[in-house]
Amino acid sequence: MKKLFTALGQFIVRHPVGIIVAAIALTLALGAGMSRLTMDADMTDDIPNTIPEKAFFDEVGKVFPANDVLVVAFSDSRGVYSPESLSQVADWTDRFAAMEDVKGVLSLSNATMITGTEEGIVIERAMRGVPASAEESAAFRARIEKSGMAEALVGRDGLATCLMVSVDPSADTRRRPRLVVSFPEGAAGPTLESAIEAVRGLAEGNPADGKFRVYRSDVVQDSFEAAAGYGLRMDAAKGGLTLLVRPGEGADIAAFGKAAKAALKDAGGTVRVENSQIAMYDRVMAAIDLMPRTADGKAYVSGSKAVSSVVSKLMIKDLATLFPVVIVLIILILFLSFRTLRGVLLPLSNVIMATVMAMGFMGWTGQSISMATMVLPIILIAVGTAYAIHVINRYYEDMATDGDRPKAIVTTLGHVAIPILFAALTTIVGFASLAVSSIVALRVYGLLAALGILFALLLSITFTPAVLALLRPPRLRAVKEGSSGMLGGLLVGIGKMTAAKPVPVFVASLAIVALAATAIPRIVFETNTVESFKRGTDIRESSEYFNENFTGITMMTVVVKAGEEGAILDSDVLQSMDGLETLLSSLRFTGKKVYEPGQKGYEGAEDLVGGTQSIVTFVKGLNKALHGDDPSWEKVPDAVTEVPVTTERYVLAGEELREIDSDWGDLLATYGPGQAETYVRQGDAATITRDGMERRIDLERGTAVDLVPGRVFAGQLVFQYENSGDPEDIESFIDNPRQTARINVFLRTGSSTVSRQVQTIARSWISANFPEGTRADITGLAALNLTIMDLLVKTQIWSILTSLAIIFLMISLKGRSLSEGLVSIVPLTASLTINFGVMGFAGIPVDISTATIASIAIGIGIDYTLHFMERYRLMRESLNPGDAVVATMGTTGKGIVFNAAAVAGGFLALTASSIRGNMYMGALMALIMVVASSFALTLLPATILIFKPRFADPRKKGE
Repeated sequence: MKKLFTALGQFIVRHPVGIIVAAIALTLALGAGMSRLTMDADMTDDIPNTIPEKAFFDEVGKVFPANDVLVVAFSDSRGVYSPESLSQVADWTDRFAAMEDVKGVLSLSNATMITGTEEGIVIERAMRGVPASAEESAAFRARIEKSGMAEALVGRDGLATCLMVSVDPSADTRRRPRLVVSFPEGAAGPTLESAIEAVRGLAEGNPADGKFRVYRSDVVQDSFEAAAGYGLRMDAAKGGLTLLVRPGEGADIAAFGKAAKAALKDAGGTVRVENSQIAMYDRVMAAIDLMPRTADGKAYVSGSKAVSSVVSKLMIKDLATLFPVVIVLIILILFLSFRTLRGVLLPLSNVIMATVMAMGFMGWTGQSISMATMVLPIILIAVGTAYAIHVINRYYEDMATDGDRPKAIVTTLGHVAIPILFAALTTIVGFASLAVSSIVALRVYGLLAALGILFALLLSITFTPAVLALLRPPRLRAVKEGSSGMLGGLLVGIGKMTAAKPVPVFVASLAIVALAATAIPRIVFETNTVESFKRGTDIRESSEYFNENFTGITMMTVVVKAGEEGAILDSDVLQSMDGLETLLSSLRFTGKKVYEPGQKGYEGAEDLVGGTQSIVTFVKGLNKALHGDDPSWEKVPDAVTEVPVTTERYVLAGEELREIDSDWGDLLATYGPGQAETYVRQGDAATITRDGMERRIDLERGTAVDLVPGRVFAGQLVFQYENSGDPEDIESFIDNPRQTARINVFLRTGSSTVSRQVQTIARSWISANFPEGTRADITGLAALNLTIMDLLVKTQIWSILTSLAIIFLMISLKGRSLSEGLVSIVPLTASLTINFGVMGFAGIPVDISTATIASIAIGIGIDYTLHFMERYRLMRESLNPGDAVVATMGTTGKGIVFNAAAVAGGFLALTASSIRGNMYMGALMALIMVVASSFALTLLPATILIFKPRFADPRKKGE
């Protein structure tokens, strides 16, 4: 293989320009795909349908299609029920309801209440008009609290209220073409107005289907509609004029923009053509800024959709911020390492080209940037510099020895290409091991990272030496540093200490590893999206506010399915659902611990479940209203309910029973002897059975009651609500065949650990209390987050085992020695142990970001061992073991330090991320690089010197 790379070096020396041109052309061709990249922060989409939990989630989504919900709240120091606060509720409700893509809004101004009257059940709005006085406010408060809606819409402190904005699920994914036209401050007069009319004419003609619109920043309503429709704050024009132009349906946005630029040439306006997606969260936030306020408090916006939208924004922000940060760090480290311009620019250009290729390939294949893949460019920049660093470092060594540039390039590839190849292959294995994950985003991340490393490898052994072949030879001072200088002296000193006292070095290393191992049992697998944001950010503050003051933003869904159509309304099924809701509503928690009533610590804990919603809520409310709002009837109907008969009365004439119309006195039916199957008399009472319904009659009074089965009675209540209220309210909780129902449970924390305990309690209660033939299981975002966590655990375990096994086999086969494979993974295993120990000590959880650390670290960290072993064996051909260690430290040791510093520095850029998981990932990966390289320079040589393996001595190995 060495001959092959020597031949490659000779080819590069002869054709450097062609290789450089080919590399740049490939970079441009693949990089063009970056224009196709999109963002997707929803991890639930990455769970395959083959996972039972995801299949169940999708199945439930077909039965109960759900809209996304944004929760908006505002506070008022005068209280929720002040006229000023209620006026703002009514105004904001109407404004949100009028926004495009908003399906509906629930608030205090349109909440319905169920009451019973002499005429029957009445369903009406609690707010008949905005209260204008303290007396009217007090009356409204009494009505809303009586209806039970206050629990969901009024904050616990009584100073805040919320609006639940139901949004079309496709709102965030649709592209919204538009032109933003800006005129400078002072622009006015006929020229400006004619330019505006010209733009308006273009909009009307592309095509004039009624959907075109021109919004002006100097018109208040236009500014609001532009904010609500496009998230554009046009009022920030600072004295100038801004137009937002929405072209007609099907218009050629590019041609439209070009025509608009031509029309505005003389007016001085600038045109920006945009055709991107706009998150509903951004539109709502922009609209709130322009909404009139009569309440004096702060506005809050949250909900699962808001959280995912903010994550997408932060992903874009992080990519824009961290990419230059990592570039600056890499430049600094490379400069300190090589002190030459080529030593900085060559590795940097090499890895940037590889990153562009990988990201472009990602775009060409239609893969979205997700929570997992967003760090891909940063990681490729950090990791990919290693290969070019080793090439340049060895090139400098060979130039110092011979001084012949072409010869140095050939010998450099002959010496380092093989260890670089194996180092890259092991890194590729580390990333590719994520392909065993069931989470699509992790598989894509692992495979694309592996592809990016392959590109970096190929460029380092082709493009980098080709550029070196064209450059002038480096200055003598740069190439003859050798083992001189502070770093060289330090490494030689460490090598001498290790050679002289290998046992103490070995024991000290193992002691550190053993100490770290004691904290591994403390590691938790936890995800909490809200806590992934930095403290003080709007989304975290809003989400914590909703969790503390309202029902909470994390929803768990219990889906109940009866054995036959209609059976979901059976009394025993509804009572089981009611019992489950009662149990869950009684739960409390402290930190990550959940308590049931009666358990120690329960009294001092805080409420966990902010509220529940189900068909049971409607049935109980309707039952109460039907019985004159008697609180004792606010319950699930019994197995049989006595319903007074008011339309008929009964008269006994001899042996014959006559049924008479109560209003008109008409004879409706007669019953007598010979009708035993329908009419049975027992003294002063009689029973009539017809259509499966039993009617009990008091013969003395002539009155009757129907004995209505619970299923039928509940069905009648539901039917009355559908006829009197909004049928969609019911359809959200029960299907039309009346066989499936769902319970929404709102948790006041996003902790997956807490959610797991709640689900365990719920499943235990379901197993013990639900009637036979009725199944109930848990789904929803909270349940899917647990599924993701479980998959992450499996990914962590299998990817680590897979990586270690493959790397062990690769090294063993390469050296034809199992002991070489074992010794090689010693420093790496020690480094991983310290990583997990630090996670345990520091309380860093395993989540979507940190779950990949071990697999990546295995592939990268083994590089240091490979490079040390390759140079050590070369030195052993002429030196004794101790001197070989010292010589290796003074040469390859510097390359290892440079490599580790560059990779660690690149990962440290992630600590500036806006997302907590990425911060942890950056810090931990930097730690592993430092530890792995340190162990490769201490523990590894100490192990070789103590155990004297045959593979480390070329002379013995050849015997």
